[in-house]
Amino acid sequence: MSENKNPAVIRLTEAKAAHTAQMLKINDITTALARSKKEREAAIENGKEAETNWRTRFRDLRGAITPELRAEHSQSIASRELAEEFTGLIKELEFEHEGEMIAAVHTGRAYVNAHNMAFTQYVEGQWEAAMRNVSPTLIRAIRLKLLSLRLNDRGRHTDPQHEEPEVVLAREVGKLLTNKAEDARLDMNAEPVLSEIGIYRPALTGVDMHLYNSPAAIQRLMQERKEKREVKQQKESQA
Repeated sequence: MSENKNPAVIRLTEAKAAHTAQMLKINDITTALARSKKEREAAIENGKEAETNWRTRFRDLRGAITPELRAEHSQSIASRELAEEFTGLIKELEFEHEGEMIAAVHTGRAYVNAHNMAFTQYVEGQWEAAMRNVSPTLIRAIRLKLLSLRLNDRGRHTDPQHEEPEVVLAREVGKLLTNKAEDARLDMNAEPVLSEIGIYRPALTGVDMHLYNSPAAIQRLMQERKEKREVKQQKESQA
């Protein structure tokens, strides 16, 4: 990392890395959840099939318990117990996912804020530099235009819609420059700093945007999680 790099850009790099790491945690949990749900469904189906086969054979054999019948019965119980284990695991993973998503909202917001600060500081620096080096030809033309507007200024004391020459000129210059700026294209190959910062707000793919945009929703979720933990602790202490 360059010692001369802007502190705001350094903070942006750090915020991006922190958010990326947080989203990797969420991706791992999401993968584990999908796998566990699939395995639970398979265990449930296997248990149903094993139980159906066992009951059918049990009746066919008039209650005579053979080694094969015992094995089928054990398989039915094992599949049911396995499904229950996956149900418990899924609840734990969903609870963990909630906590990590809350953390992702915070890292995502820090990332967006760091980007905004780095981009704004860079743009303001570029703006100030450009203003210090405005073309003398442009300044001369603006001066002449202002003199012309003042010379032809009428209705100052009678027209309620009257505008000062400075206001008229500011609007015309602003509109002209804004239109040209809208048509301008940035050559990102010649913009190393902008390329590093990024000219658009960071995409927070995978982040729960409802939580991101609602501090109240985060507070409710955090309170619900606290209550769940307390209930769990009470059950464990009574066990």
